[in-house]
Amino acid sequence: MTRFMFSVFDNGHRPARIAVWGAVALALSLTGAPGYAIDWGGDLQIHGFATQGYVKTTDNRFFGDSDEGSFDFTELGINASYKATPSVLLSGQLLSRRAGDMYDGSPTVDYALVDWNLSNKDEQSYGILAGRIKNTLGFYNDTRDVAFTRPSIFLPQQIYFDRVRNLLLSADGAQLYGRFYGDYGDWLLNAGLGKGSVDENVEIGYLGFDFGGSLDSTKPAFIARAEYQTPDGAWRFGLSAAKATLGFDAKPTDPIGSGELDILYWVASMQYNAERWSLTAEYMQEPVDFKDFGPMVDNRDSTVLGYYLQGSYLVRNDLEFIVRYAEGYSDKDDRDGERQSAMTGGLVPPYSFYQKDWMIGLRWDVTPNFMLRAEYQWNDGTWTLSRRENPVPSDLVKDWDMFSLLASYRF
Repeated sequence: MTRFMFSVFDNGHRPARIAVWGAVALALSLTGAPGYAIDWGGDLQIHGFATQGYVKTTDNRFFGDSDEGSFDFTELGINASYKATPSVLLSGQLLSRRAGDMYDGSPTVDYALVDWNLSNKDEQSYGILAGRIKNTLGFYNDTRDVAFTRPSIFLPQQIYFDRVRNLLLSADGAQLYGRFYGDYGDWLLNAGLGKGSVDENVEIGYLGFDFGGSLDSTKPAFIARAEYQTPDGAWRFGLSAAKATLGFDAKPTDPIGSGELDILYWVASMQYNAERWSLTAEYMQEPVDFKDFGPMVDNRDSTVLGYYLQGSYLVRNDLEFIVRYAEGYSDKDDRDGERQSAMTGGLVPPYSFYQKDWMIGLRWDVTPNFMLRAEYQWNDGTWTLSRRENPVPSDLVKDWDMFSLLASYRF
């Protein structure tokens, strides 16, 4: 593996560079004015954000041709909320997300829901959500597309998978929620049913290939979250889970049969917040059960495992340092990947089934509405990389580094 030094201006991406730095210049020109949201009388509010990233890796592809330097990471969003009555809130967001070969930037409805609040008192608040709802999995899933609300440029991929993100991101359905406040702390509770989004990335992520048949949700997914916070706000503890069933309808030309996947994804979360520093740890398991696909797939039952420990320190009010260590395994009982590699006849190397990484980074809030980030990550293994962006596993390099930059503006 080759360590590297580079310039973000040396890789032949002139049109992309012009667009990126034009957007940054526009954002900088806007930061001279105080931040605001478009607000008509308090009942209707409109907000938005624009984020542009740059990724350079020593080897392998992450969000585009990152081994040459990639600007193929852009997030654009606009959201609105309307207080129809004192107890009914309508809200929605349109999102354009470009992420290498996985997502092309086509606008999508990120969420669109009705929040009917049945009770809103000092000691409790509860109600019903209906529509397309962001899933509250872990600390960051429901706000993962807003750069200001996530702790780093990229969330730890061992838990917050980008390669199958749409399946866990949101669900079309309904949820009950409750918030309960007391002298011994606060509780946040959610539970509901909904249908997740299944795209080519999900099929490749679980089946290893984009076959001719189609993969889709066959039963409503169950999503639940419980979170507790101490009275002083210093400690947060959370447990969240999603259970989904996906069915594959094979074409006659497919080498696998029609089958079903049962998935249980759960995350345990913990965070401590002091005046100028915080510690966060999350632990995830995902048992995956393959049925009726045939011998090529049915013997791949496994329990995915991922966890990380992250610390951040506020150097000054507008500058934050972050460090994180993360590990992930496609099968917790085969952490070196040897057994899974043998099942492929050695075509997929063992390091494709795990990943361990260290990351350090800085966040600078230039203004309350404009943020810059820079991060460096050392990786051992390639498990979190998308097969869609890296179709030949034997071409992947086990030890690789990643440098990333990000600029984000919100209003």
